[in-house]
Amino acid sequence: MSNFDPRKRRLLVTGVGYRLLATNTRELNVFRSPQSKPNMGASVALRAATAGYSVVLLARTASKLTRIRDSIVTSVPEADVTFEPLDILDRDAVAAFVKGMPTDREFDLVQCAGLSAGSYNVPDDNPYVTIREVPPELPTVEFDMIVRGLLNMTQALLPLWKDQSQTRLVVVNSMSGIRTYPRGYAHASAKAGLHHAVRTLALELAKEQIFVSEVNPGAVDTGFYDSEAVKLAVAKIGLEFGYDYRISGIPQIPPNAVASAVHLCLTAPAHILSINAVAQGQFPHHGA
Repeated sequence: MSNFDPRKRRLLVTGVGYRLLATNTRELNVFRSPQSKPNMGASVALRAATAGYSVVLLARTASKLTRIRDSIVTSVPEADVTFEPLDILDRDAVAAFVKGMPTDREFDLVQCAGLSAGSYNVPDDNPYVTIREVPPELPTVEFDMIVRGLLNMTQALLPLWKDQSQTRLVVVNSMSGIRTYPRGYAHASAKAGLHHAVRTLALELAKEQIFVSEVNPGAVDTGFYDSEAVKLAVAKIGLEFGYDYRISGIPQIPPNAVASAVHLCLTAPAHILSINAVAQGQFPHHGA
């Protein structure tokens, strides 16, 4: 596999978003303001724009996409960034988007859709509940979003990818997909489903020069772990492995570290199958 030149490629990034920590945010750079926390998709987009990719931001909310695009251009004035409001669960909408894509350069996909993108809600924003507390719809609603969303995007893009010299598809999943824990019935089960979907794609598509990678971070500082319910639940999980986060707080990776891992998968002269990473101080429970 040869090195990619990002300046000659377009990158689609799904699940782009951020969380607001305050309401008086009319003039806000989501990457610089202490009033917001960008998610992994937004951070991937910024890293890609900095590297010279032509970047297309994809998520459901146009106002958030506008602010992220403006924030990227403020940070990287020469950046080529566009956006498209898109529900990746809507097959017709995905097909229409792909049909209207410019074909002036080859393109890759980073699939980041998940909890921090705000595509669905869980009680108290906390998916880490005991088996007695799991709402019956929770495992399937998360599974449906992340696995069907990846399916819709992949199936729509395959007719274009078959004519490319090479393609990179990077899926940002989670360490929850490769190792479970107490209170993981819903979240870990859904992420494990995505993990096997990604591995299936990697096996099927490599013969077509479509190289699929998976990035599995542990806790990431996107604002998701700011909820008191989530803090308490994760602290209880940590105690199961001998880690006490009740005073120190939950160790978290900055989202730009995830973006760097994704960038390596996109540009390395190798097919990187997976990258697994947890914050220093998080329990390194590798493999279930």
